[in-house]
Amino acid sequence: MRRMLMRLSRLDRFHRLLAEAPAARELIGRYVAGETLDELVGVLADLRRKGLSAGVDHLLADAADEATAAANERSYLDCLDALAGAGLAAGADLDVAPSALGAPGGDEGLLRARLARICTAAERAGADVTLRMDAGRGGREDVVEETLALAGRLREDFPRTGVTLLAGLRRTESDCRALAVDGVRLRLCKGDRGEGRDAFTSRHAVDLSYVRCLTVLMASDAYPMVATHDPRLVEIALDLARRNHRGPGDHEFQMLHGVRPWEQRRLADIGRTMRTGIPFGPDGYARFLRRVADHPSDGALYARSLLGRR
Repeated sequence: MRRMLMRLSRLDRFHRLLAEAPAARELIGRYVAGETLDELVGVLADLRRKGLSAGVDHLLADAADEATAAANERSYLDCLDALAGAGLAAGADLDVAPSALGAPGGDEGLLRARLARICTAAERAGADVTLRMDAGRGGREDVVEETLALAGRLREDFPRTGVTLLAGLRRTESDCRALAVDGVRLRLCKGDRGEGRDAFTSRHAVDLSYVRCLTVLMASDAYPMVATHDPRLVEIALDLARRNHRGPGDHEFQMLHGVRPWEQRRLADIGRTMRTGIPFGPDGYARFLRRVADHPSDGALYARSLLGRR
């Protein structure tokens, strides 16, 4: 299945099908905000009317060279400009992939400079930046270390810079304990199960890790971002927030656009900060398929949502 989706995502004919077939656009459009900034602004405005916060996931290719990295930086900056121009930037969270801004083995100084310029623009617009953890299935120790180090350096000048932690990695509970201080914004995701030596290989083990990590974060001085669609984990998070006397403004829930929309509204209606993650970008539908191919758990999640599970 993964190979088929990857092949389809690269075919020009398939791109035209997605672009021209109303049914295909409607189907994937449940989860992707579209390919243009105007489409993104429209979706964000609708979320704002519903009382939901927004997280923007710009679907950009990894930087194979410096030219691509520079173009991706411009894309992130254009996104922030568009949101600011529409009055939608304040309170938004821009998901930034370090792999889109620096080629493997490239100049780390250039990568840090690009991230700093994006954080500066976000701060000026009243938005936040959260670094994606591009660790792949099972996690790569070097990528995790590099991403956490980047986030730490950025926080010296931009204290609200967030970072993603993956409960699917054995090291993450220790990372939570080390990082959970002084309002640091920490997004906790499950991550896909993998085969690396630091990865849990069963869904049950990942779930238990998530609860352990969440327990640490909720009892700490950090700002936990609870990124899960699992109803059991949502209820555990709500209970932990109550036990630790957390108000609505010192933690948040995050779910993907189009997934469990009624639950998202419920959390917002009971006074919780509920952030909807919105993927968008040029060639967004094809990139969406590649993401599903690379992250099987996301594919299963979208499939369940299509079947009507809330």
